[in-house]
Amino acid sequence: MKVKVLFVYPHDWIGKIIDAAEGPGEDVCHTGIFMLDALLEATSAGFIKSPVDTYRNCKTKIVAVDVPDIDDAELEAKRLLNTPYGWTSCVNGGIHDITGYQIPGDGEVTVNCSEVVCRILRAGGLDILPGVYADGVTPADLFRALTVI
Repeated sequence: MKVKVLFVYPHDWIGKIIDAAEGPGEDVCHTGIFMLDALLEATSAGFIKSPVDTYRNCKTKIVAVDVPDIDDAELEAKRLLNTPYGWTSCVNGGIHDITGYQIPGDGEVTVNCSEVVCRILRAGGLDILPGVYADGVTPADLFRALTVI
């Protein structure tokens, strides 16, 4: 089943910091996934359901992805709802992008935007960014991986 993944370009100070860490050029700085009749995204409030039109005034891209096992993906999404936001994972992703080294995160104790989308897609049967800790995946990593599939 096709699932839409939303990617948002920098539009606030946090996005600009993430974009700067990802390297030269304008990369996406936030991601979410359309499931369960909402936009599921990790924000400073944690992993939440947001209205589907939350980013209507921002520069975005949507990538449709074929998820082999949508039921398992939705179960993972439901299980992760209300998980607190993990700023450390953002740092882990930046370190991985800049140096190529991975630092194990805290697993699912906290999540960031690209980590949670990666976890949901993996639960749905996509072998996305194999060998990379989910909490070390940045929005730009995820965008590049999904646009190659």
